[in-house]
Amino acid sequence: MADELRARLSVALISISKESALMFRKLLPVTTAAFVWLLLSSPVFAQGVQTGMIQGTARDAQGLALPGVVVTVTSSALQGVREAVTDENGVYLFRALPNGEYSVRFELSGMQPVEQSAEVRVGQPTEVNATLEVQGLQEQVTVPGSAIESAVTTTTGGANITAEQVNVLPIGRTPQEIAQLSPGLTMNTPNDNQLTISGGFAYDNVFLMDGVDVNDNLFGTANNLFIEDALEQTQILTSGISAEYGRFSGGVVNVVTKSGGDQFSGSYRATLTNDAWTARTPLEREEDIERISQLNPVHEATVGGPIIPTKLWFFGAGRFESAETTEPLPQSGIPFTTVTDNNRGEIKLTGTVAERHTLTGSYLNNAGSATRTTFGFSIDPNVVERPDFPNDRWVAGWRGILSQRAFGELSVSRKTFGFRDVGGTSTDIVDSPFITLTQQLGHYNAPYFDATDPEDRNNWQVTGNLSYFLTTTGVGSHDVKGGFEVYNSTNTGGNSQSATGYVFDADYLTDASGDPVFDAADRFIPLFVSDETLLENWLATRGAQIDIRTTSLFLQDHWAAGNHLSLDLGVRYERVRSEATGGIVGVDTDTWMPRLAASYDVRGDGRLLLQGTYAHYSGKYSESQFANNTPVGNPANTTAVYTGPTGQGLDFAPGFDVDNYTVVDGSFPTANVQFADGLSSPVSREITVSVGGEIGRGYAKATYLQRHVSNFVEDFLTLDTGSTSVEQDGVVFGPFTNSVVGNSDLPMRDYQALQFSGGYRLTSAWQVAGNWTVQLENDGNFEGEASNQPGISSLLGDYPELISEARHYPVGRLNDFQRHRLQLWTTYSRGLGRVGAADLSLIYRYDSPLTYSLAATGLQLTATQEAVGAGYATLPSSQTVFFGARGSEFFAAADHVFDFSVSYSVPVWQSLRPYVKVDILNLFNDDTLINWDSAVDPDPSSATDALGLATGFIRGESFGRPLDNDSYPLARTFRIAFGVRF
Repeated sequence: MADELRARLSVALISISKESALMFRKLLPVTTAAFVWLLLSSPVFAQGVQTGMIQGTARDAQGLALPGVVVTVTSSALQGVREAVTDENGVYLFRALPNGEYSVRFELSGMQPVEQSAEVRVGQPTEVNATLEVQGLQEQVTVPGSAIESAVTTTTGGANITAEQVNVLPIGRTPQEIAQLSPGLTMNTPNDNQLTISGGFAYDNVFLMDGVDVNDNLFGTANNLFIEDALEQTQILTSGISAEYGRFSGGVVNVVTKSGGDQFSGSYRATLTNDAWTARTPLEREEDIERISQLNPVHEATVGGPIIPTKLWFFGAGRFESAETTEPLPQSGIPFTTVTDNNRGEIKLTGTVAERHTLTGSYLNNAGSATRTTFGFSIDPNVVERPDFPNDRWVAGWRGILSQRAFGELSVSRKTFGFRDVGGTSTDIVDSPFITLTQQLGHYNAPYFDATDPEDRNNWQVTGNLSYFLTTTGVGSHDVKGGFEVYNSTNTGGNSQSATGYVFDADYLTDASGDPVFDAADRFIPLFVSDETLLENWLATRGAQIDIRTTSLFLQDHWAAGNHLSLDLGVRYERVRSEATGGIVGVDTDTWMPRLAASYDVRGDGRLLLQGTYAHYSGKYSESQFANNTPVGNPANTTAVYTGPTGQGLDFAPGFDVDNYTVVDGSFPTANVQFADGLSSPVSREITVSVGGEIGRGYAKATYLQRHVSNFVEDFLTLDTGSTSVEQDGVVFGPFTNSVVGNSDLPMRDYQALQFSGGYRLTSAWQVAGNWTVQLENDGNFEGEASNQPGISSLLGDYPELISEARHYPVGRLNDFQRHRLQLWTTYSRGLGRVGAADLSLIYRYDSPLTYSLAATGLQLTATQEAVGAGYATLPSSQTVFFGARGSEFFAAADHVFDFSVSYSVPVWQSLRPYVKVDILNLFNDDTLINWDSAVDPDPSSATDALGLATGFIRGESFGRPLDNDSYPLARTFRIAFGVRF
């Protein structure tokens, strides 16, 4: 009997995370901000690279190397002037240059000076070569814009997107939205705001903000630790990634923010959105749903400039957003107003405190709060909560030129993110949350979760590196860089489900029409029914904590072996150890990762290159996987059935007397979980081959990429792993089948793709660009993640007597598979003299159909399976059964979407320019059905296999129907922004 009740209430008997609550509610993520203090910042080194470099060779008219040439670089992005002298091979190098436009001047006695312009991009070398001739009548040769395109010369895949591009194009302005302009990635992810890069796990990327790791510890999304108008450049790394970056198996999104300068500059922007400015989808038209008109403004402001010209710069920014939405609660129909507030503030300093030595630092506070109900199925205004989400980052660093050949960097940073006042505070059992039992799913009476058990997801980093430029005779030059990183990730909280420790599973009183009946205090009236009502007792370890520390060393040598060949020889070492409340050590391991690249310059001028890379990437050590044997986020619970008298109401004392409940079941998620020795994260092995070159005023590049993942983290439940019994309050629970978590190559994930990218400047005002990713293979038998479940295991290796490969984990196309993803865009700028200037842009996106599997979920074990599994202490409560290969079916149609933008600015005084920008997304309102209900059920009339499973299927009643508005491309949407820049 109790088993039947628990089956009816399966959702309520599962520990719910605070992240689940946000997803159930389908509200925008609430994370935060307020303007605050600082230490010192701009491009700093925390992990990876937040600056760029200029390098090249000086030669004479006969092509011979010229040593002793004085090379000078200047830029409004650079404090002061930097000089270098070419070595005996004619080679020079400038490190740690802030991104921006530069002038590069070459001078040698008796030769004509040469001056060129170049753009420095984050994390990329810009190659500027010069040919000097004997001095004649002409005093100087100026060669504008002759730097070689860095997208061609770099062996790293991805893209660099500047603030100027973001301001013109009709794209989103968050880091993950900007990253979507890059080849080699998709947004086909199980959770919002994630990216899948080169076939990797969506939770396993690194987001850097001025060098600070701003990842959510569990989901791998970026915390909202940015102000859109302050973003200066976003670098996306998708392949061929150097040894300076670690702790990922997907890719890196590396963002650098503005830093001020010797001229005062700033901006104000108001972005206006309105749900009524989005066209209705076919589903909304069919169900006659009207969109509500409510203006949602977001205000941003930035300002930067000199405190001491050429010595000390400042930059500050703020962002302010507040929104209210009033809607009726489900089932009860009671109006409820949800309020969200988000204020962010940032301040940065950059100071050259001594010749060739710069101190940098930044601080950003993201203060968010809300008035809300816990879930989308919360039906009672008495469950209201008013949480805060403290979130901030800071970084401070030093970089310095130690000699003509040596350069060093050092930094320290911290990111914090927490959940405060989420849930209830009362310990009175009457103030426990209730979940409906047999009625439509509903939450009532009191807030879910426990405000006295706050959660934190924090990290801190200390990093440093030294670089040395070594010249050799006859075998070229070496730019050698070695460094270290200590990264500590912390997750606290026991995931307590209730401040009282209890959750009741009981229906509420209704009238003849099924509407709720309220008591004199306008409260729901719970029904306590003998042998039906359930009581969950959650046994969380409040304040539980896990620390996962990764200590890394890297060495990278860029070897320019001659006029044609250059090699990048790198290796990264990571040592990882975790420790949790109770002295639990889950991870104690180390990993070596080669990072190698070669580039062959066909003509010796840097304008046609053949390249290849080989790399290993070790995935992140996420608490979602590596805290499974700890009390962090893993509360135990017991379930009891009510045996007292039947009654109703919050004043019915027997219903709240725990002695009137008999314990019938329990769950102890850490008691039977064991970690194998040497447990480590998955390793992705990558090979790329590419060809790229400049074509007139443009460039093109093609890359073949292959990845193979091994060393998966997987749990094993077999007869050999044994079982465990647990005693709680005098009751013996179990035995439970033991779960042993270890590394395995039984799971499979393989990825192959072709990537094409290019750009061309038709005129000085008109440009075209684009990229095309073709997935040749994105196959496997292991997804490893799902909605609200990052880093999960599978059935591989579990219960081998009753689980089969063909029916439970077949090989095939993974959920992220998408054969084609094409993006083409063009921008056109038109000066209108004294009446201003206009910018127009258009993006075309083609996304080929996604795939789905013919699979039935939530099935009970067959009698045959139960019989062959009789030797197990416990068996799976349900299973997903496939009818064919994974991803065997394609959704019918692709989508073709055009996004358009027009902006207009007018000069008022000096650099002061008011502007307005209008975006029209999905210009032609493509409403192709790109996703639908694909649920199937076993066909009871079909033959069965050896496990007693039906071999045929029948489509569900809603098969082929849209699930929601996300079953279509975003409907035509208007977006308006206006403001001023100076």
